[in-house]
Amino acid sequence: MESVLGALALDPSRPVRLSKARLSFLSACEGWFQAELAGEGEPFAHGLATAAGTLTHRAVQLDVASERRADVRTVVDRAARHLTEDDREFRGYWRRLDALAQAEHMAAGAARLALFRAMFPPFERRWQPVAEQYVAASLAGRSVVLSGRLDLMLGRGPHLLVDFKTGEARAGYAEDMRFYALVVALSFGVAPYRVATVFCESMEWQSEDVTEEVLKREADRVLDAARVALELARDRSPVLTPGPHCRWCPRSRTCPSSAVA
Repeated sequence: MESVLGALALDPSRPVRLSKARLSFLSACEGWFQAELAGEGEPFAHGLATAAGTLTHRAVQLDVASERRADVRTVVDRAARHLTEDDREFRGYWRRLDALAQAEHMAAGAARLALFRAMFPPFERRWQPVAEQYVAASLAGRSVVLSGRLDLMLGRGPHLLVDFKTGEARAGYAEDMRFYALVVALSFGVAPYRVATVFCESMEWQSEDVTEEVLKREADRVLDAARVALELARDRSPVLTPGPHCRWCPRSRTCPSSAVA
């Protein structure tokens, strides 16, 4: 990866920052990827689904940190309070809700946390459980930066990486976890042995063992994204691929290939 990226002669003062989301945008459409790299679009604002996911993730983080010393509703109450204190987007969304809507969120969050507890035994300290762990890796003199936030990391290395979802399974989730595996391998120097996506409502797992082939394939995906980012920065026109994803692209109203009516 260092050799290939070095040959691209990327500018370290303007690093290409790649995340699982940006790689997903690229796989859907180069135009969407370019728009994301350029910072186009409206600022993020929570909706029902994203707020529910954020509350669930914070509750799991707190539950792991507190070693299950409180009931699920108390944990979710504390998670919501912390989010309103330190998450500006969540705070704005939460304050627009009336008391009943907030209570519905809390009840749903408690139900999801109860399912999390049903899926996982209490974590022993020797497992070294870490929730909401930020990981990053830089390449080619920091001209490319890979980053992400792991929902749960277990073990002292090699690790088991776990991502929690509140919706249904999607094909892209497997690619997201492969990206995390690569970032952890580059950052820690030891690849995780397995990655898994856990669906809170259905209590189902989507797991994959991390092999050398998996890491090489993901490395190729990252290298391709860096090449495309460089070409687009040098004024190559993006290859436009219309589809359902167009409704989330900030260029949907002006793109000549947009599937948005």
